[in-house]
Amino acid sequence: MDKVCEICGLEPTRYQCRLCGRHVCKKDYDIDTGLCSICVMTKCEICRKYPAIGYCIICGRIGCEDCLIQINPVSYICRDCRRRYSFEVEGRKTAARDP
Repeated sequence: MDKVCEICGLEPTRYQCRLCGRHVCKKDYDIDTGLCSICVMTKCEICRKYPAIGYCIICGRIGCEDCLIQINPVSYICRDCRRRYSFEVEGRKTAARDP
């Protein structure tokens, strides 16, 4: 018996997501990226390479570990906003000109 898509639960699987390993149907697969529709939706909005882990408290974009800086246990700021604005990171003032 054929497996059914792990996202829609209706169609037979035709592909496997290269990121999460889900077996999905044609409708729930992006052939250009090799990702299932869930991984496409949760991909970093900044670099578009890796899964997002949180969102920037300034601009609201979701980002990955490479694109976000954790400023406290539950908050992140993206590297773009860090360059544009000054804020506290690890108890020290970070100037907008810092990389």
